[in-house]
Amino acid sequence: MRIEWLESFQIVADSKSLTKASESLHISQPALSKQIRSLEDELGAKLLMRSSSGVTLTPSGQIVLERSRRIIRDINRIRREVTLSQDGGKLCLILGSWPSLAALYFPKLIASKQSNMKLEIKVRTFYYFNDIMTNLENGTLDGALFDDCGMKHPYYSTPAFTEEFFLFTSTQHPLYGNKKEVFFEEIKNETFVMVPEGYDIRMLVEKEFAIRGVKLNIALEIELGQGILGFIEASLGIAILPAIFLNHINETINAIRIPDFIVKRRIAIITREKAMGTLLGDFISPSNT
Repeated sequence: MRIEWLESFQIVADSKSLTKASESLHISQPALSKQIRSLEDELGAKLLMRSSSGVTLTPSGQIVLERSRRIIRDINRIRREVTLSQDGGKLCLILGSWPSLAALYFPKLIASKQSNMKLEIKVRTFYYFNDIMTNLENGTLDGALFDDCGMKHPYYSTPAFTEEFFLFTSTQHPLYGNKKEVFFEEIKNETFVMVPEGYDIRMLVEKEFAIRGVKLNIALEIELGQGILGFIEASLGIAILPAIFLNHINETINAIRIPDFIVKRRIAIITREKAMGTLLGDFISPSNT
């Protein structure tokens, strides 16, 4: 029995979806299904019931889930302690985060650290706060990066960075194509391209509109993986997005400051232990890039 089979099974059980689990693990759905079948064959029992609405655990699956949580937590602890006891050892950590950070922030961060990095970072993508918290609690994740402002949880929270929101438009847009800044009053009645419900970006933009007593008008919902910037570049809409997107636009997209946009995205490092938060904080610190 392989530990990755148990880890994959746990992610599937928590997300109740093979599709979401495969996205979180960054593997194909057929590869994930093969791991689950291998685990079922090893144990000689069916662990999941599949349906059009997702997956549910069988009684055997519930037993495996409960036991696997302890096993994975203990194995991760053993790995960390053994690695730290060796000179020159590399510590492997698994972090959870939102799709925007997983796709736009972590690759650049990890690439900038490759030459002298003593940490090996693996990133898993989540769409919902509860899913991140569950995986942090059961030890599948060593830490997580997300905006936890206003969220109650029992873990250590170490500030990582804060970013403003910008209005992203095509440079061919008749009203905003050449603007350097706009105020909320100018754009409040516009119709926007937006990420789906559950994303922190959307929740924060909706919060800004709610503060001002204005309804957020959404014309089109686009998954980050489908390229929201591509729709903007093609003049198919405008969007309010955080500053992390600035590093991924070209000359055909105009990013416009919104000076009176109150809400900011404040990303924090969430960990079970304070020492782990300090370790990850040192890793993420711009001075170490």
